[in-house]
Amino acid sequence: MRTFINTTGIILIILILLSFAMKNTQLVELSYYKDIRYAFPAWALLIIPFFIGVVMGNLLDVIQRFRLKNEIKKLKKGVNGPNPDLRNSTELDKF
Repeated sequence: MRTFINTTGIILIILILLSFAMKNTQLVELSYYKDIRYAFPAWALLIIPFFIGVVMGNLLDVIQRFRLKNEIKKLKKGVNGPNPDLRNSTELDKF
């Protein structure tokens, strides 16, 4: 069910962006300082930063997952490894 909702949401966002792009085809001039000027379609000035944000967000998510995976490995190694407190414990002999 979650996959269906995610897929429907993505398709809806793509359709909204496409309809926006089709309605806003006029050129918008973007100028830096005095001499540098570029002309872009209006849809490009809004959609391109959106996709850059999506890519950056996914990149940060991958980095966080990698760090968490390494932390899980360290924690598992600590649980399964030798523990000096338990080696000399007489509590284990009762079982």
